[in-house]
Amino acid sequence: MTAARGDRWTRAPLWLALAFLLLFVLAPLGVLAVETVWSADGLTLDAWRALADDTNALTQLWATLRLGVAATTLSLLLGGAHAWLTIGRDLPLGRFLVPLGVAPLVVPPIFVAMGFADLAEVRGFWPCAMLLGICHAPFVAVLAARGLRATDGRAYEAALLLRGRGRAELWLLRSILPELLAGCLLAFLFTVADHGVPEFLTVKGKTWHTYAEGIFSRWNRRAVGTTFAELESPIVAALPFLAGLGCLLWAALRLRASAPDRGVVRPLPRRPLGTWRWPALLLPLTYLGAGIGVPLLVLTRWVLGSAQRREPMGLEYARQSYQKAIDQGLPDLVHSLWLALGVAAVIVLLAIPLARRSARRSPWLDLLTALPATMPAILLGMGLVRTFHANPGLGWTGWDFYAGWGFAVCGYAARFLPFAALTLASQVRRLPVAAEEAGRFVPRHAVHRALRLHVQPLLPAAWSAFVLSFVLSLRELDLAVMLPAANATAVRRLANAVHFQHEDWSGVIALMLLSLAILVPLLPTLLAGRKLSALS
Repeated sequence: MTAARGDRWTRAPLWLALAFLLLFVLAPLGVLAVETVWSADGLTLDAWRALADDTNALTQLWATLRLGVAATTLSLLLGGAHAWLTIGRDLPLGRFLVPLGVAPLVVPPIFVAMGFADLAEVRGFWPCAMLLGICHAPFVAVLAARGLRATDGRAYEAALLLRGRGRAELWLLRSILPELLAGCLLAFLFTVADHGVPEFLTVKGKTWHTYAEGIFSRWNRRAVGTTFAELESPIVAALPFLAGLGCLLWAALRLRASAPDRGVVRPLPRRPLGTWRWPALLLPLTYLGAGIGVPLLVLTRWVLGSAQRREPMGLEYARQSYQKAIDQGLPDLVHSLWLALGVAAVIVLLAIPLARRSARRSPWLDLLTALPATMPAILLGMGLVRTFHANPGLGWTGWDFYAGWGFAVCGYAARFLPFAALTLASQVRRLPVAAEEAGRFVPRHAVHRALRLHVQPLLPAAWSAFVLSFVLSLRELDLAVMLPAANATAVRRLANAVHFQHEDWSGVIALMLLSLAILVPLLPTLLAGRKLSALS
């Protein structure tokens, strides 16, 4: 009886994680889907017929595909080349530049857009593609770096001796192609789902709009709709988009699974760049300068007073900006910090049991867990709002779950859970099954065995998942627009402040936000002396 009770306790986290997926992913999707075909008069397909006749939807879809391809191509050039040039090469400062490939991920895309917009005219399709390509290049950089580190140097040396340098490099490119394509698919997915940057670059008379912009515009106009088709138009437009993104994510997962850990015995040898050694340094510096340097430069100039003409730029104006930030923006920054920490903690607790189950017994859980990653934040926000705005099942308690922090934490956790769960599942697959089987014969309580055998080996990967979830939550803008409690986050407040020309104190808050996003990943280095390269 005691053993059976202990086994039930070890299965409880999995059931809680599955219940979370049901409540905050499947239920909102189900509510949205049912509402598109069920009106006050019964079953109807009017909303779907209206979408089929909507020429704007096809135009927006075509613009989104063009934007996705253009931005992903740039992500491939920047992120892929960064990994290719810094790992196993004699590039100057290469060992310092390697872990910085992931660094632009801590900068919210809206900050990058604001930075470039302050320095030059970036209104238009191609500037938007350039900005989104820079913002999402870290996905390609990290996965390409992972592929290069997983390649056995002995095989490369054999190809080098038998076929020469050119053929050996081509073989190496083919060997990391699954990781490279998976990174490109993730960059494409994030690009086409983004509506914040294209909307920020909107000007009067703009001739192109993305599909995500169209969905958000339909959502904003739903209150003035007069027919069932008009009221349901944002949901009907979003569901086919979700299906397409789901196919892309499935392809990325399959590509990623086709490149398992190869058990590297010897890393890649140091490959010379020859006369291109110093010129090649320009590419990673350009990538990092565009993704980190430009936003930091512009934010610093804002703090010093570049956005106004009344007073000279200088430290005195920076002091005034800092005081305004403390008075007006500090509560939003603290709110964002606690929200991101809470989201990251919840995600790790949910991801560990889901990862173990999907890696050991139920591979289909990978796709179910990854489902929120295919959903544009706007669509997930719509589903959560439609499902929980009336506090279903909680009305009798008088607790307003919908307007509270708990709802925002759950919404963010649903959005970013896939990245933690898939990371941990990959780590579980590398752990030997024999050790877990032997541990079953140890005369210990089931909970104790689970903590030692199942959780403890995952702690390093769990920390990586925590950091990733924290950074993504801290920089999230699209979902913050939809959820009531998330409206008070720093990124949302900054977008409004810049719109109303309060760049001075908003620049201080933005720099503080970026400092928090950088500080948490650096904690292992600062406290335990871990090598910086481990951060990538």
